[in-house]
Amino acid sequence: MVYDVIVTEVAAPEKKYIRSEGALYALLVLGALVIIGLGNRIQTWLDLPPVLVQGVLYAGLIGLGYYVLRFRLTSFRYTLTDKAFFVSRLSGRSEKLVAEIPLDDIEYAGPYDGEKLKELGCRLGPSVRVGKLEETTMLIYREDGARQALCLSAKEELKGKLTEPWKS
Repeated sequence: MVYDVIVTEVAAPEKKYIRSEGALYALLVLGALVIIGLGNRIQTWLDLPPVLVQGVLYAGLIGLGYYVLRFRLTSFRYTLTDKAFFVSRLSGRSEKLVAEIPLDDIEYAGPYDGEKLKELGCRLGPSVRVGKLEETTMLIYREDGARQALCLSAKEELKGKLTEPWKS
């Protein structure tokens, strides 16, 4: 099937301190070294078993690494074609298709409206946005007979093309 691309854009979080996966990896290695020293001090100070202290500290480090990777280094590519709307998750060099929505299945595209979600009984789909939920563009579409909602961080050009049919 041939698609004519109308608009494509990438929504990425603002990269403040950690700007790449390599920097995240270096930070995690440094964090592991700090945890070894800190864990030994906490263990002797509180007289706790080393497995408990090290386990809690490493779990915190892994949680922090996942948070940074998921919410600070992951971006999304939105592609609007003449037949469908595609969303891909970009992380480092990997790309994963998250959603493929035929244009005929889209029932609404406009600003986020929590009341409309409750009214239509929609299920909020995968998180494919950057930033606050209230500032997103919401798509309501049918998938396998059920209504779903997808919230995007679309810029003005894509937002205009998506919401044009529902402006009335």
